[in-house]
Amino acid sequence: MPSSSKPICLLIAAVGPLLGSVNLQLREGCPIVDGVYVNGHGPYRFLLDTGTQLNHLDPKLAKSIGLKATIRVEVISAFAVIQAPAAEGIEIALESVRAGGQKMVFSDLEAVHQLGFDIKGVLGQEFLSRFDYLLDLRAKRLEFSKQDRVGIRAEFQKIHGQQAVSTSLGWLLLDSGTAWVVVFGGPAAPRTNDILTLAGASKAGLVPRRPLVIEGRTIRYNELVAMPGSKEAGVAGLLPVSLFKSVYVCNSEGYVVLD
Repeated sequence: MPSSSKPICLLIAAVGPLLGSVNLQLREGCPIVDGVYVNGHGPYRFLLDTGTQLNHLDPKLAKSIGLKATIRVEVISAFAVIQAPAAEGIEIALESVRAGGQKMVFSDLEAVHQLGFDIKGVLGQEFLSRFDYLLDLRAKRLEFSKQDRVGIRAEFQKIHGQQAVSTSLGWLLLDSGTAWVVVFGGPAAPRTNDILTLAGASKAGLVPRRPLVIEGRTIRYNELVAMPGSKEAGVAGLLPVSLFKSVYVCNSEGYVVLD
């Protein structure tokens, strides 16, 4: 969480209608939602991943509800770019919130299944970017609405459809699917391990921590992980959502508020 010598009172002033509110599960800091419908089929349990461009669906589930791959798309992660089968023109609903014209990538979800085999898919920026939303990790709630928030307000830039925030470590992608602060490139890292993503695996290891500062505020974190150079140009690493009590993403105006 952000460090401060004085406590900050959480102030919420809703300035738009609440479009929907959903309970979250947190598994290893990653948000999981129930109540996802795909073309009216469901409800299913999905990972909510701000660091993923597209939506993903278990191929067996896709087959069981009559979805067929009609296109191939690029799935881009920090470590790989792969071609994958996908369907388009899909409607996704999460409780009362709906988005049409969605793409769904059919993938084996090997990385996601480390969190549980009951997770049938991933909601990525293809869906999330349609809305302004609050990820309240302390209250374990996801709210879709326009809000005024108190916290660290930072403009973001879109890189491959994902939000990147300027920090003292460079431009970091806001990622609810990782538990570590990650930097790409740099010196070889000790304690090397494999880390899985939706597009493949990569070697990673711990390196000495460096200050993480956003808009003049120092952010506390436990470990710094280094990985090989990214496939995403202009990205210096990953900023885990789990560092904060809440994250508000205002897609309509291009900023985030980190508390």
